[in-house]
Amino acid sequence: MATLEVRSITRRFGPGAPALDAVSFTVRDGRIAAVLGGDGAGKTALARIIAGLERPDAGDVLLDDASLLALPPRARGIGLLFDDLALFSNLRVRANVEFGLRMFGWPRAERERRVDQLIEAVGLSREDGRRAVDELSNLGRYRVAIARMLAPQPSALLLDDPLGTIDEPHRAAMRIEMRAILTTVGATTVLASADLRDAVAIADDLIVLHEGRVLQTGPVSVVLGEPISAEVAELAGYVTLLVGPVIRNRVEEPGVGVIELPGIPPAGEAARVMAHPSVLLGVPAESGGHSGLTGIVLRARAIGPAWLVDIALGDRVVEARWEWDLVPPRAGSRLGIVARPGTLRVFVVAPRQAASSRQAAAPPPPQQPTAPPSEPTREPEPPARAAAQHPPERPVEDVPATPAETAQRADDVLPASATPPSRAQRHVPPSAAPREQRHRGMPLD
Repeated sequence: MATLEVRSITRRFGPGAPALDAVSFTVRDGRIAAVLGGDGAGKTALARIIAGLERPDAGDVLLDDASLLALPPRARGIGLLFDDLALFSNLRVRANVEFGLRMFGWPRAERERRVDQLIEAVGLSREDGRRAVDELSNLGRYRVAIARMLAPQPSALLLDDPLGTIDEPHRAAMRIEMRAILTTVGATTVLASADLRDAVAIADDLIVLHEGRVLQTGPVSVVLGEPISAEVAELAGYVTLLVGPVIRNRVEEPGVGVIELPGIPPAGEAARVMAHPSVLLGVPAESGGHSGLTGIVLRARAIGPAWLVDIALGDRVVEARWEWDLVPPRAGSRLGIVARPGTLRVFVVAPRQAASSRQAAAPPPPQQPTAPPSEPTREPEPPARAAAQHPPERPVEDVPATPAETAQRADDVLPASATPPSRAQRHVPPSAAPREQRHRGMPLD
């Protein structure tokens, strides 16, 4: 197979911030890397540049150290799969799968063997191969698109939201099947997705993209377990438990609660404590067995014989599992939240963020009585300058680095060529440090 490198790619669509801002990463031979980001992160723009459908304003895309920018899409040897599938409805299944082989001039006998092999590999029958594409189910058409992508034996694959048109529970099953197909083929793969479940189920590595910038790269377990900033944590599914000042190893937010933990930022800093919903448990507030946070139950949702509870914490809503007993808590009751200290992540925040959080949680101040009309009123004094009241956010330099920042991070992401895969030896990708310093999360043991 091949190694794909995206080097300082920048793309602008008019004035303002660029859609992609010096994006860089590497996907090593045979690795599956997911570019994870929300709407507007730049995933589709990046995929189109790698595929050759758009040109960047700056930067380069390389496959095995050779630049691809001067090559048209067909000559790049990258197998493409977009969410619309782009199948030929006027052709039968076999003809769709065979299309790329004809384009590349494969002999007829080899084409027949390759099509038979792929139809079986993606779970279609020989009878399906003789049917029109429009006669297949949505899942069946998706299998045809995968087979057509793999047919010319590309060195790398590029998938842009490939499961977007598949509904649950077929989507859950297809994640497993897609992972099995890609690992069997061994092609270097880039998967662009806004769905964390798709990315985690299919990929080896994550590339977190936010507002056109790469925030973190690394193996899935490292990025999910050790996010290096609050933005990465949010994209990884973490929720905010509380935001407030640090006083004697405690973070407190009025109306929400107090968390006391060792190793948090120095007193006087403002901190944001985050946790993943998978580690949160709800317990009766009066039990005293919670972590110092209590909230109001909004609703309980059944998940089989167990329950998930939506809990209001100040102006936020978090989800926790209910395992206290088989009867769910009543809406409006007060519930405590339990979280193991080692699973919490703490990030230093700017003073204005902490102040706004406290203002949202605090009750409104009482209104002052107005003076009688007959009495003279003073001219209000000019307010202090906003810059003096709210100093700008600054990078955190006094917070110790997390294990994730010193652990290896995968720099892998891949496009593929239409030539048969190389024999290059696979290896674990080296770490890629963030392009600029950002807030650092501290795992608490």
